[in-house]
Amino acid sequence: MVCRKICWSLGIPLILTVVCGLSPPPGAQAQYQFQIIHSFGGPGDGVSADGLVMDGAGNLYGVSDGGPDDGGTVFELSPSANGQWTEAILHNFPDGDPSDGSGPIGRLAIDEAGNLYGVTVFGGDGQYCYEGDTCGTVYEVSPGANGEWTESILYNFCSLPDCADGIHPLYAPTLGPGGSLYGAAGQIAFQLMPGSNGWTYNLLYTFSCNGECAVTSYLTLDGKGNLYGEENWECCGRVFALEPGQNGLWTEVDILDFSGLNGSQPIGGLTFHGGGLYGVTKFGGSKCANVGGCGTVFELTRGEGNNIVNEQVIWSFGGDGGAQGINPSTWVAFNKQGDLFGVTGLGGDGENGVVYGMRQRPNGTWEYAVLHAFDGADGVDPNAGLLIDSKGNLYGTTGAGGQYGYGVAFELSPVTQAN
Repeated sequence: MVCRKICWSLGIPLILTVVCGLSPPPGAQAQYQFQIIHSFGGPGDGVSADGLVMDGAGNLYGVSDGGPDDGGTVFELSPSANGQWTEAILHNFPDGDPSDGSGPIGRLAIDEAGNLYGVTVFGGDGQYCYEGDTCGTVYEVSPGANGEWTESILYNFCSLPDCADGIHPLYAPTLGPGGSLYGAAGQIAFQLMPGSNGWTYNLLYTFSCNGECAVTSYLTLDGKGNLYGEENWECCGRVFALEPGQNGLWTEVDILDFSGLNGSQPIGGLTFHGGGLYGVTKFGGSKCANVGGCGTVFELTRGEGNNIVNEQVIWSFGGDGGAQGINPSTWVAFNKQGDLFGVTGLGGDGENGVVYGMRQRPNGTWEYAVLHAFDGADGVDPNAGLLIDSKGNLYGTTGAGGQYGYGVAFELSPVTQAN
C-alpha cells in the first residue's frame, strides 16, 4: 500500500512518497511503512478496539466492543514469519450478565507471566449498584495449558454503600510493585493487592468535587510510589498527583490547572521521559480558530519540594487548518532515541486523523511531522495511544474504517536506507 507520508526539509513538512523518520542514525535515512495488521468487524470478531500491549514473544493484546456475545472481547494478534497476523479471541464478555463484566475498555496491563488485567464499564454484581444498572469490574485473563485462557473477576464496583468504592471505570489499571493494580473509577482512586486469599481492595482517595469531576486518564506511577493523573473539572481540567503518607493516607497535590491557552480537557494519561511528564489536551492551545481550540502536547517538570518548576506547551494543533491533525486522542509514547509519537482523532488530508511524530531540536524546541494520514479505507479516528516495540515499530488502533468499517489494528515500521 502506498500511503501519504511527509518528510522534513529545513524544518518544513513536505508531502512525498515516503516518510523521513525521527532521529535517523548517521549516514542513513529512516522511513516508516504503514500496514493494516487486522480489520475488526468480521464474523465472530469484535469492533472498535482500544489500545494495545505486547508480550515478550511479540504478540499484541487488546479489547474491543461487540463480539459474539455483544459484551466485548479480549483478543490476541500473533505475528507469523510471512508478515501476516492472526487474531484469536481470548474471552467473550456477555451482555447484561452480572456474573461477568461487560464493555471492556482501555489499554490492558500485562505482567511478566503474560497475565492481562483490565476493567469493564458495566457488568458485575456490586450489591449497591443502582437498580437496573451494573457498575463495572476489574478482571484478569490468564494463559494456561494448550493455549487456553481463563478469565476471573477481581473486583465488582459498587460493593460499598453509595458506590463509595467507585463506579463505571473508564481506564484500565496500572501495574505496580508486587503485582498491585492502581486505577480510578469515577471520583475514586483505588488499589488492588494480590494475596494468598485473593485480591484486597484499598480505597486510596476520594476526589471532593460534588460529583462534577471525572478522572480522564490512566494513573501513572513513579519510582517513589506517587500516582499522577488527569481530571476534567472547573473549566479546563487539571493534572494532579496522589502521594502516599503514613497510616495509609494519601495526599492530593494540584500540579497544573489548564486555562485554555495552555490546553483544555487533558485526556489519556501521562508519560514519563527524561525527568519530565508528557501528555495531551484534546482542546485548547494557541493556534486553532475553532471554538475551544484544537489541542496541545505539553511537558511538565517537578522540582525541589515537589513543586512544578516548568510547564511548557511543546505543540499546539490546528495552525494549518487541521491538515496536520487536530484533537489528540490520548497518551504519547517515546522511542529509544527520545522521539515522541501520538495520534489525533481528527484532521489530516482526509480529516480522519493522523499518526504524528515529534523530535526535539538542540535549542529545546520541537519539530513535528505527520507520519500517516488516514483515508477511511485504512482507518478512521485512531482512538488510543501508540505502542512502540524494541525495534521502533509503532502499533495502534482506529475506532472505525477499514475493510468492515469497524476499525483496524495497524503497524508503522521504520525502514532504514543508506544515503
